[in-house]
Amino acid sequence: MSEANEISSQFERAYRLHQQGKLREAFLRYDAIIKAMPRHAPALHYSGVVLHQSGKFDAAIERIRASLAIDPQEADAWSNLAIALQASGRQDLAINAFVEAARLAPNSSSVLANLAGAQLLAGRHAEAEASARQLLAQDGTFAAGWFTLALALQPQGRMLEALDAVTRAAGLAPDQEGFAGLKAQIETGIGAPDKARHTFETALARLPMSVALRFELASLLEHRIRDLPAAAAAYEQTLRIDPNHGAALSQLTFLRGKLADWRDREQLVQRYRDGVQAALPALSPFALLSLPSTRAEQRKCAETWTAALASAAPMSRRRVLSPGRLRIGYLSADFHSHATAFLTAGLFEQHDRARFEIVGYSTGPDDHSPMRARIERAFDRFIDVRDRDPFAIADIIRRDAVDILVDLKGHTQDAMPVVLARRPAPIQVHYLGYPGTLGMKLVDYLIGDAIVTPVEHLSDYAETIAVLPGAYQVNDRERPVGEPPPRRALGLPDAGIVFCSFNQTYKINPQVLDAWASILKAVPESVLWLLARTDEDLAIGNLRREAEARGVDARRVVFATHRPNAEYLALYRHADLFLDTWPYNAHTTASDALWAGCPVLTTLGTTFAGRVAASLLHAAGLPELVTADTHEYVARAIALAQDRDELTRLKTHLAGPGHASALFDTERTTRALEAAYVAMVDQFRQGVRKPFRVQAIPTQPPMPADV
Repeated sequence: MSEANEISSQFERAYRLHQQGKLREAFLRYDAIIKAMPRHAPALHYSGVVLHQSGKFDAAIERIRASLAIDPQEADAWSNLAIALQASGRQDLAINAFVEAARLAPNSSSVLANLAGAQLLAGRHAEAEASARQLLAQDGTFAAGWFTLALALQPQGRMLEALDAVTRAAGLAPDQEGFAGLKAQIETGIGAPDKARHTFETALARLPMSVALRFELASLLEHRIRDLPAAAAAYEQTLRIDPNHGAALSQLTFLRGKLADWRDREQLVQRYRDGVQAALPALSPFALLSLPSTRAEQRKCAETWTAALASAAPMSRRRVLSPGRLRIGYLSADFHSHATAFLTAGLFEQHDRARFEIVGYSTGPDDHSPMRARIERAFDRFIDVRDRDPFAIADIIRRDAVDILVDLKGHTQDAMPVVLARRPAPIQVHYLGYPGTLGMKLVDYLIGDAIVTPVEHLSDYAETIAVLPGAYQVNDRERPVGEPPPRRALGLPDAGIVFCSFNQTYKINPQVLDAWASILKAVPESVLWLLARTDEDLAIGNLRREAEARGVDARRVVFATHRPNAEYLALYRHADLFLDTWPYNAHTTASDALWAGCPVLTTLGTTFAGRVAASLLHAAGLPELVTADTHEYVARAIALAQDRDELTRLKTHLAGPGHASALFDTERTTRALEAAYVAMVDQFRQGVRKPFRVQAIPTQPPMPADV
C-alpha cells in the first residue's frame, strides 16, 4: 500500500472513531497523520473539531485555520471555524466565517441557518432576516428557517410578520416547544393574551411534560390575563413535573401570599428554605423577604440568583471619574405613579446642582401622570430607555460617563440586574428599592441606617454599607393629604377603634393574623381596615374566612379600594392605629401613615425588611411604638385602643414634631446622601472601600466617619 493510501486509510479510521464519540482516540490518530503529513488539511480540520468538542476553543481555531490555509475552498471547515469562534465569544469573526461557508455552499440549509443564528446573536437583525429568507427560498418547509425569520423580525417591530413566520414554523414542527413558546410570546406582545393562552394549551395537549411551556403559561395567566388561581395551578403543575424548578416555586409561594391562600404554607416555606440552602437556581430573593428567613439565608439566595450574571454579562469596570461635577445616575422602572417616585421626587429636586449633575434612566412605563412629569423635570437629563435591552442600557450609561450609578430596584419586579453586572459606572450603589443585599458584586455600596443595617449585621451583606443619620428612607414634603369621605361611605362604623394595615396582602401571614385576631377580640366594636387590590379579590374572601376561623366576625374586616395618592393618604385620617406586619414590615406604607398622622405599631425584626418601620418611627420621634416581640405588640395595641388620650397624644405629635422631624426633612436626607456619594468617591480615589457613617448636619454636607 502506498503512503498516500495508508494515510487515507488512517484518516478513515480516525473519522469513524470521531463519529462514534471516541474523541481522545480520534484525536491521537488525527495527530499521527499530521505528524506524518503536516499539510493534511482534513486531519487539521477535524482534529480542530475534536478540540472544540473538548472545550479547547483557541486551539481548535488555530487547527481549523491551518487547514483552511491549505484548502480555503472547504465549506465545512469555514462553518466549523465559525462555530469555534462563536464559542470563544468572537461573534463578528464567526459571522465572517459563516458568510464564507455560505459563499462556498450556497445551497446548504445548515450553513445558512447557522449564519442567520450568528447574526441574531450579534444583533444584526436585518442581515439575519436576509439569510433566513435565502434559506427559505431554497426550502420553504424548513421549520427552523421560519423560526429564525420570526426571531429576526420581532426586534425590528414587525410583529405581524413575525407572528406569520412563527405560525408557519409551529405548523411544520408542532412538537417543537420553542416554536409554540415564541408564537405565544408574540401574541402576548401584540395584545392578544387569550390567543397566547390557546397556543400554550394546544401545545401542552401534545407536549404535556413540557416544563418550559407550562411555566410560560403560568406566567401569562398571572401577569397578563390576571387569572391568579389558574396561574397558581399551572405553577403547581410545573413543580409536579420538575420539583426543582426554582422560578415556579418562587412564583407559587409569592402568588399564594398575594391571595392569602395559606394551604400547605408551612411545607412551601420549608421547601423554599431548603432550596436556598441547596443553592437551587432561580429562587427569588424578593419572595424570600416575606417568608421566615435569616439575613444569611437572604444573602445566599441573592448570590445564587445573581451568580449567572457575572458570566452572562461580563464587562470591565470603568475606572475614571468625570472632571468637574460628579455625575449621578439613578436607574429605575418606577419613575411614574409608584411608591418609589412618591418617596424620591423631592430628592431629585433638592440635589445641589453646583456639585452634582443628576441623570435619570427610566426602564419602566410612562403613565403620563403629573408625577411622571414632575420626575422628568427634576433631573438635569431624563433618558427613557424602556425599549432598550440591558446591554444597550449599560452602554448608554457608560458613554454618559456616569460616576455613581444608583440602582433603585434591586431584586424587585422589572429590575435590570444585567445592567449592574455590566459595571457601566466606576461606583455602583443600591438604594431604597430593595431591603436587603443584592448578592455577588452587582453594586459596591448599600445605603442603610443604624437600625436597618446595624454594625453587627454587616457581615450578612455583600456590599459595603453606608450608614445615613436618622432613617435611610427619603421622603417628599410636597405630598398632599386629601379630605376623606365619611366613615360610612368607606364601610367603617360610626364609632369604635379602626385598626388599619394598608400593606400588600403578601406581607400578611397566619402569625400576623393570629395577633390581629387577638387584638380585635380584646377590643370590642373595633374593626380591621385592609387595602383591596383589583387582582386580589380572592384575597378578601380568604382573609375574612381566616378571621372567622380565629373567632372574629368577618364583618369586622373592612376593605378600602385603591385610589389616587392624595385620596389614599386621606384614608389614614379615619384610622386610629396602623398595625404593622412581619417578617416584612410596612416601608413606604409606614411613612405614608406617619405623614398622614396615623401612628404605626411595629416589632423590631432581624432582617432589613423587618426593621424599616422601626427606623421610621425612631426618626419621627416615636420609638415607644417599636415592640420587641409579638406578645408585646398585641399587649401594646390593646392598651392603646383603650387609651384615647394616648392615641390623641401620638396623633398630635405626628401633626407637629413628627411632621417636622428628620423623617420628612427631604433636604436633610438629600445632603446626607450627597455626603455619602462624596465619601464613596474619596474611597474610590484612595483605592479602598470600607463601611462609613454620615454624621447628621442639616444643611451643610456632613463629613463621613468610619464605622
